[in-house]
Order: sequence, then C-alpha cells, then structure tokens
Amino acid sequence: MLLVVLTITMTSCNEEFLETTPTDAISAGDALSSPENMRLVVNGLHRIMFAQNGFIPGGENTRAGMHYFLPMFDVISGDLIHSARGNGWMRAELQWNTHTLETSTTVEQLWYQRYQIIASANSIINKVEQDGLTKDANMNDILGQAHAYRAWAYHSLVSTYGKGYIIGIPATDPGVPLLFATEAPYTSEPRSTVQAVYDQVYQDIDTAIDYFKVAAPSDNKSNLDLNTAYGIKARVALSAGNWSVASENAILARNGYALINKDGWNSGFNTTDLSEVIWERE
Repeated sequence: MLLVVLTITMTSCNEEFLETTPTDAISAGDALSSPENMRLVVNGLHRIMFAQNGFIPGGENTRAGMHYFLPMFDVISGDLIHSARGNGWMRAELQWNTHTLETSTTVEQLWYQRYQIIASANSIINKVEQDGLTKDANMNDILGQAHAYRAWAYHSLVSTYGKGYIIGIPATDPGVPLLFATEAPYTSEPRSTVQAVYDQVYQDIDTAIDYFKVAAPSDNKSNLDLNTAYGIKARVALSAGNWSVASENAILARNGYALINKDGWNSGFNTTDLSEVIWERE
C-alpha cells in the first residue's frame, strides 16, 4: 500500500501545480519595481521601529524595537531607576552588565536593527538613482523618508558604539562602518571616524529636508516628514555641541504642533493624537 501511495503521489503532482512564490516574503526586484512597492518598504521600516526583531537577519524576538531601546537607554544613563524589587526587567542593563559586553543580546540587537534600516534605505536610494526614476511629489516623499531613516540610524549607531562627539576627538575616534550597499552588510567595511559618520548624517538629513519641501504631505504620524527631519537634525546638532543649529531646527520641528494642555498631560500618553506628537516611532 505504501508503494501505491508513493507512486500516486509522484505521478499526480506536476510542477505547475506547486506554489513557488513565498507568501511571507518578496524579492528585492519586486519590492523596488514601483513607487507603490517602495512605499511598502518604507512601511516595513516603520514596523521595524516597534516590532519584535526575529524576522531580521541576526535578530531575536527578545527585543521589540524602540519599545525596548528607549527605556533601555534611560536605564543605562540612570534616568530610570527601579525604586523597588520587580521582576528583573532590564536588571542587567541597570547593573551595567550588558552594554559593555560585545556579545550580549542587547548590544547585537541594536546593531542588527539599525543596519537593517540602513540597508533598506540604501535599496530605495540606489534604485532611484541607478534607474533615473521620475522624482514627483510621491517619490520625493519616499526618498525623503529613506534619507531621514538612514541619517537617524547612523546617528543612533555612532552615538551608541562611538565615543561622544563633544568629549572625544571626532576626526580620529573610530565610529561605525559607513555602508551603502543594497544588501544587509553586517560585516564588511572598517569603522569610519566619528566625524565621517556625522558628515554623512548631516548630508542625509539635509537631503531629506530638501526632498520633503517638495514632497506630498504626510497622512500618518508613522511617516517621517519635514518636521521629523528638522527634529532629527536638531538631535544630531545637539549631540555634536552645535547649539545654534540645534535650537534653530528644534523650533522648525515643532512648527504647527501646539503644546499639550493639562488634560493631555493627564491622559496617560497612550495616543498619538496628542498635539505634541510629531513622529510615532513606536
């Protein structure tokens, strides 16, 4: 009977009946085949900001994007302190036992996540430039977000893995690798200097600002837009000690966003509808 079943199975299935296209993935060619698909790639970057990272090469589900990293940095810097014994949440970070160990999950996850963002942004930027695609209002928005994401990711990386700009020697201190390939290049180029990384960040965020000025308006706070780009530039300038540029861009970033009132402060901060929310990244 087993032989009969095997014979029927082998003779009744033809290749044309087999599904050869995965339902949970898309090829790079298809992903970049149209502006609509490129926007889906950008939407994927939005998701990386808050989703668990098990789907990222080198990633694990133990770290859920910015939901984890934002409080993690507060814990490491001493801005968030446990006033009583709890369930051990971020206890190792609080004790400074993870960020100083290069093989720890915390150290690896942020690295992989940021370079995944950079690789995806690279794929959009490279495709548009190599194919000379038309840059209309829609494409300008896509490119603006790609450049802004790359600027944000590189600044996050160099701030985390390099010496602080204003306490070191940026021209010679090692920063992080500057990678511009479309693929996810986690181990390739040597570390660029902190100054070289900052120069690239400024170039990217200024390019993003130029694109956003002639882009289609954003319809969702998950999208990066002109205000977001000004905010990123303000953060970069602040960390570099460039106070005047930081102040100027901070003012531009909050243009059109009113300060929240008393009810807003008491609302629990669980909605992006609050008037001060410029970019929902988690």
